[in-house]
Amino acid sequence: MRSETKQMRQKQLLGLLDSDPLMSDSELARALGVSLGTIRLDRVLLNVPELRERARQMAENASSRLTSMKQEDVLGEIIELEPNRLALSVLSTNREYAFRHTDLIADHYIYAQAATLAIAVVKEELVIVGSARANFMHPARVGDRLMACAKLGTHKDNKYAVSVHTRIGNREVFVGRFVVVAVTDAESARVSRGGHAAERVG
Repeated sequence: MRSETKQMRQKQLLGLLDSDPLMSDSELARALGVSLGTIRLDRVLLNVPELRERARQMAENASSRLTSMKQEDVLGEIIELEPNRLALSVLSTNREYAFRHTDLIADHYIYAQAATLAIAVVKEELVIVGSARANFMHPARVGDRLMACAKLGTHKDNKYAVSVHTRIGNREVFVGRFVVVAVTDAESARVSRGGHAAERVG
C-alpha cells in the first residue's frame, strides 16, 4: 500500500512539472501535501534536476531554436520552443514591473511578454506584430510568476495567427491574439528608413 501511494505521488509530481516545469520544491510539497524532504527524494529517484538546473537546461535548449529574434529581446525567459508550433516563457516579476506606488504589475509588461513570444514562435529571420487583440482577465502582482504559452494557428503567405495565454498558477490573467508578419529584405529596408511595413496587415 505504501509503495502504491509513493508511485501515485511521484506520478502526480511529474504531472505538476509537466503543466508548470518551474514549480519549486516548496510549491510541489504544498501541492502534494508532503514534506520538502519527500519531494527532494522523489526528484532524485525520478532523475528530475533541481529547479535552477531545469530552468537552465530548458532555456539553453529553447534559445538554440530561436530564429526571429534574440533571447535578450524577449521579455521573459523562453523555456520551451517548438518553431512554428508552440513556445513557453516565464516572467518572474518584481517591484520594477509595477505601477508606481502599487504592487500591481503594469499591463504593458504582460502584453510585451506575450507579443515577443508570439514573434519568437515563428521560424523566420525577421518578424513583427501586424495586429493584436488583448484581453486582460485578472491583475498580476509583484512576486507573481507569469507563464505565457504561444500557439501558432493559421498561416497564409507571410502572415501568422498566434494565440497567447498567460497564467499565474492555474489562473488565466491574459489572452492575446496576434497576427505577426515575416518581413522580407525589401520591407526590412523600408522599416529601417522609417517606413511602417505593419500598416499593410489587414
